[in-house]
Amino acid sequence: MAKQLIKTSLIGATAGIALSYIAAIVLSLWLQLGYFLAFPATLPELVGGEMNAVLLQTAVCALLGAGIAVAWRFMRWKVWPLKKRTLWTAADMAISMSAALGLAMGMLK
Repeated sequence: MAKQLIKTSLIGATAGIALSYIAAIVLSLWLQLGYFLAFPATLPELVGGEMNAVLLQTAVCALLGAGIAVAWRFMRWKVWPLKKRTLWTAADMAISMSAALGLAMGMLK
């Protein structure tokens, strides 16, 4: 069970990062900027530089992607009753969203 959760969270983190960059590319094209905007324009000012902004956005997207993937895995485990699966899914989403928000708020100055 632990191996499945680790594997699922790594796949989810990778998917979260990939989706973040795909969204940034689409948004940059849609806004017709002429350059790639990996993060909101005001984020580097808030976190102390462009590298910190990229690291923050990547970490937050990885945490959210991992949380969603593990929640999806919990809901698909048919050996658990529905009530237990729902509670574990809700707890997982609360923890991953709290971790992502805490990381983001900790980086903001």
